[in-house]
Amino acid sequence: MIIHKTVRFRLLLLFSINTALLLITLAVVYFGTRSLIKTNSLNEQFKACNTIYTESEIYFKNFLLDDLNSAEFYKNRKSTNTVRSINLLDSALFTVEEVRKKMDDLNDERAKELEYLRTDLEQLKSQQDFLMRKYLDLGFKDWGMIGNMRGKAHKIEKMEINYNLGLLLTLRRHEKDFLLRGEQKYLRMFDEAVDEFEKDLLTTYLSSKNTLTEQDMRNVRASLAAYQFGMHKVADLFKVIGKGGVAGLMKSVNDIQEKTKSRLLNLSENVSSSNEQYLQWILILFLSIFLIQSIILSWFVFRFSNVLMKRFTFLKVFAEKLVAGESIKELEEASKIEHDEVADITSLLSDVNAQLQAAHQFSHQVSEGEVDVLYNKKYNKKPLALDLIKMRNQFQKVQELEYKRNWVTNGMAKFAQLLRDKFDAESEWYDNLLRNTISYVEASQGTFILLRDLYEGKEQLELVALYAYDKKRYDERKFSLETGLLGQVYKEKEMLYIEDVPDDYVNITSGMGGARPSCLIILPLIYADKMYGILEISSFKTFDEYQIQFLENISEIIASSIADMNTSRVVIQLNEELDKQKERVKELESIINENIEN
Repeated sequence: MIIHKTVRFRLLLLFSINTALLLITLAVVYFGTRSLIKTNSLNEQFKACNTIYTESEIYFKNFLLDDLNSAEFYKNRKSTNTVRSINLLDSALFTVEEVRKKMDDLNDERAKELEYLRTDLEQLKSQQDFLMRKYLDLGFKDWGMIGNMRGKAHKIEKMEINYNLGLLLTLRRHEKDFLLRGEQKYLRMFDEAVDEFEKDLLTTYLSSKNTLTEQDMRNVRASLAAYQFGMHKVADLFKVIGKGGVAGLMKSVNDIQEKTKSRLLNLSENVSSSNEQYLQWILILFLSIFLIQSIILSWFVFRFSNVLMKRFTFLKVFAEKLVAGESIKELEEASKIEHDEVADITSLLSDVNAQLQAAHQFSHQVSEGEVDVLYNKKYNKKPLALDLIKMRNQFQKVQELEYKRNWVTNGMAKFAQLLRDKFDAESEWYDNLLRNTISYVEASQGTFILLRDLYEGKEQLELVALYAYDKKRYDERKFSLETGLLGQVYKEKEMLYIEDVPDDYVNITSGMGGARPSCLIILPLIYADKMYGILEISSFKTFDEYQIQFLENISEIIASSIADMNTSRVVIQLNEELDKQKERVKELESIINENIEN
């Protein structure tokens, strides 16, 4: 029954794939036909573009024939011909761009030719516009450079001086010949006529019948020079424009027009001739693809069914071993060699197995109390690893809190016993207490300083014990109550903890020399609002908050013990004095009794 279902599944799969392939092929034929229809419309668009371009060329030629000799063109700086010519070129550019986009959609290699055509049209538009502006600069009659030049000549004509009118008319004739024909010989003849006119003026000025003043001579020569300069500027602009269309801008525009016209004609003919070939090629291609895909699909379905079954069987065995916790090393190698299609899946399953092993090892070590164990770096960012690491961190915090609590509890018990210890000398009690304090908090050195009463209510700080200090520092064993850190603690009656110890305050000495400590704590010994002394401790290691709190607590207990010692000392002293007084009373009674008997 299972076999029949498998065969039915294969047949259904094959039928579905073939049906889908047929639909895909029909879709390709449909869209190919649509593309062909679009390609056929390109020819019409090319014809429209050619018509638009031809009209633009006609308007440009009308501009050259009519507008250059019309004052309206120079007055308005544009004409109907120039506006229409440029607008038609813009329309041609738009049409070319639309055709290019369609060719791009059809992956038509002729789209590159349209890029060239668009470049030609843009260049033509730019060159025509530039040529029009140059003609505006050149001018006509009273406009532009020509108008400016003619104005200089008119200025000379209007001067009320005695000059050779024939020479001036010769100048004007050469000017007009040059403007009409644009030949350089008329410019040379113009320059020669200028020299001759200027010489004639100079001769007239130097003659005995001279009626010209020096100022008149300067004015006419200046106007003549301006007239000649304007004529040369016009000649230079004639070179740029290229009178006659054999050079300059005119030649450039003519060449681009011919190239554009030729490119448009070639593209139109190419599109027309390729439509039929394109249709035949599409039909042959579609039929070939359909046949080849049918053969490949049939072979693929046959092979796929066998391969798929093997891979599913392999994955099932792989998963069974993974669930059972058995070794999957051989299967991993087999997945790379024989079943490479599922190698990624087996690799992921292997990675999951490795993650579980790493999690098991980590959790086992943590459960054994190894809270400092590190997770495998390869998997320490995984969600399971993050949860386990978070659990370990919580264990660390609990252990740390437990350690601090035990440390404080044991310390309080230890110092309670130390405070009860008896010694022959009071200094030994302070030395023992200081030494054990330094050792328990793992500090480096310290001092025990008591507050002594002097006379008339005055007090003084006196060193009673030190540990690991250079004793030269404490030769006098007395300290001021007004200055320094000790004086500050005495006045404020509050603990002082600093980690930036002054360089000149204290050094920790050792066999290797001296070094500045990392921190310094000065604790006032206060009990019942009365200060009994100061405990100073310095260390290479900074103290944690719980250690500082512990030192504050024992400083109060030490102060209480010192207060009790002082009270006991006073009681003992009073008892001794009372005993002495009793002995004295007995002696007096004995003397009195003897006197009575005698």
